[in-house]
Amino acid sequence: MTAGPAETLVMTSRASARPVLGSEHMPLPNPPAARDGSLDIIRVSALVFMVAGHWGRAMPDAYHLVNILQFVFELAPVLFFFAFGMTLDRFLAKPLGRRIEDHLKLFILAAIHSLYQQNNPFSSDFFMFLFAARLLFDIAARVGAANRMLIGLFLLALCGAWFALPLPFIYGLFVPSFPGWFPVFPWILFVVAGRAFAHHRHSHRTAIVALLGLSVALFDILVLGHGVSKWPLSPDYALLFGSGTAVSILVLDRIRRPTFLPWRTVELLSGNLLLATALHYIAVIGVTAAHGALAPILAGSVPAGYLPAVFTLEYVLMAGIALLILIALIHATLAAGAWLDGRGILGLADTLLPAIATIGIVLYAAILHIDFQMRDVGLPLLCTVAFLMAYKRA
Repeated sequence: MTAGPAETLVMTSRASARPVLGSEHMPLPNPPAARDGSLDIIRVSALVFMVAGHWGRAMPDAYHLVNILQFVFELAPVLFFFAFGMTLDRFLAKPLGRRIEDHLKLFILAAIHSLYQQNNPFSSDFFMFLFAARLLFDIAARVGAANRMLIGLFLLALCGAWFALPLPFIYGLFVPSFPGWFPVFPWILFVVAGRAFAHHRHSHRTAIVALLGLSVALFDILVLGHGVSKWPLSPDYALLFGSGTAVSILVLDRIRRPTFLPWRTVELLSGNLLLATALHYIAVIGVTAAHGALAPILAGSVPAGYLPAVFTLEYVLMAGIALLILIALIHATLAAGAWLDGRGILGLADTLLPAIATIGIVLYAAILHIDFQMRDVGLPLLCTVAFLMAYKRA
């Protein structure tokens, strides 16, 4: 895949060619890089959490265990943004023309997604945050070292104000112009942490710093009694789960890959993360509709004392079903893409993407202006743009 959270690692070739006569004197191509198994697990975990968390919003809030599961699944953005930071160097190494193209495509996708979620093409939602964060890192990478130092000091000053001053005051500075879930600050700290972790992943000091951050956050929460808040993002939440993500990757780096995990599926989801993020809305709509039909039956046939356990079980089972639907959608979409690419249709659609997207965004915005309840009509456009970004031909 190409842009944003869909930055992929090149898969190791499974085929090996037999050497031909005289080939020992020919220069050999560089071997393809092996996949990063730990990063794949984190990215797929983020996707699973996102599917479960989004579908779980249809569940009633009255059940304690459901609320605990939902809190865990709401960690998806933390994992996404941290992993996104780990893959930034791959994007920043691309030629200027390719980076501009990828920025444009991610912005188009972000505008459609923000319309779908917030009825505002410029809201700071998931994809728009990724676009803004990547653009800022691209700009920072092109400026001189002195300017990068100033940017770093400015970010440190913001962090100091974030810790020292009342959080709603600092958070409010970034919200009015860009409404949405993920204002660039302080959420960009997860991306910064991911990139810094990627640069120092194999240093012993990295584990010490991550464990120290985790310990400080736990002490502040459990001993000093400070609260943990995702919206607005509290310092303890950022430190706890940012450090926790780093520790999780370090642990994964030091254990063998669990044999029970279907690695082909893990690599499929991680390698098509952008496409999966767009397609997951279809799977969530499907299981939410099934829950709407099933919930009255369960409520009328199950004794009240067992309802919390039954609905918790339904929560987990429906999340699994949604994931299976998503995997099937990805396979079907990639198969359709291969068929279209073989007939030259995909290349034409990719060339016309800006025109198609502009017309689609205007029409979609007009539909939402008339009736926001028709928001799901934009899903085909969202998935089409994500697919054209994901299915990049050599």
